Amino acid sequence: MRSLILGSIFFTAQVFSQTHYQGDKTQVKAVETTVNYYLEGSIAGDPSMIKKAFHPNAKVQGIKNDQHKVYDMNTFLSFFSKDKPGKHKTSIISVDIENNAASVRAEWDMGTWKYVDYLSLLKQNNEWKIVNKIYTVVQK
Repeated sequence: MRSLILGSIFFTAQVFSQTHYQGDKTQVKAVETTVNYYLEGSIAGDPSMIKKAFHPNAKVQGIKNDQHKVYDMNTFLSFFSKDKPGKHKTSIISVDIENNAASVRAEWDMGTWKYVDYLSLLKQNNEWKIVNKIYTVVQK
């Protein structure tokens, strides 16, 4: 009985830990590569790596202290420094791709809370770039 329960827990964890994909699965690797420049760059504190993921005109938006915040790329990139690498874990939760547009949900696990990012990407000249990011903070 114990092994049945443990097996069920393991299976449930595996099902819920997998990334969900919709749409054109042939572009998943390219989209995830772009998003991972951002996610891995955030952990490394490397603005030059993060910059590879974003279109120069991208905006970052969210609600902080009940105020709508909007950041341009220069401001957003200034939040990162190799002197202060991140201590969070990141994951891609879902990817939805149609033609030259994609939407990705990614999370930054900060321990007792997490950032949830909704990323909009466009493909132009055979290259995916994040053109918009909205975020929210969730207490665990």
